Amino acid sequence: MESKKKFGTGSTLLSSLGVLMLVGSYLISENPAGGESAGIRLLFYTAIGSLGASLVLGYAGMLKEERGFLKFAGMGSAFLIAAALIAALLMMVLAGSREP
Repeated sequence: MESKKKFGTGSTLLSSLGVLMLVGSYLISENPAGGESAGIRLLFYTAIGSLGASLVLGYAGMLKEERGFLKFAGMGSAFLIAAALIAALLMMVLAGSREP
């Protein structure tokens, strides 16, 4: 029997989970204490790993010529999050370098 691997479904699930964890890491607390700080770091780095795995699974789905759009949906959301983070970093660098 030949098993059908669903890379697109895994990519979309990991991407959604990564986005939720990334948002959750920012919503925990404004002034985190010791335990909260460790939890925020854990959520943030797990979210980055989940989004990276989503990209890998989406690419594997493209290589295996899997049908459907889910492989693109997972990769698209990972790229949108990456673009938003890069835009925020650029705004911080460009606006932070000016002195009044």
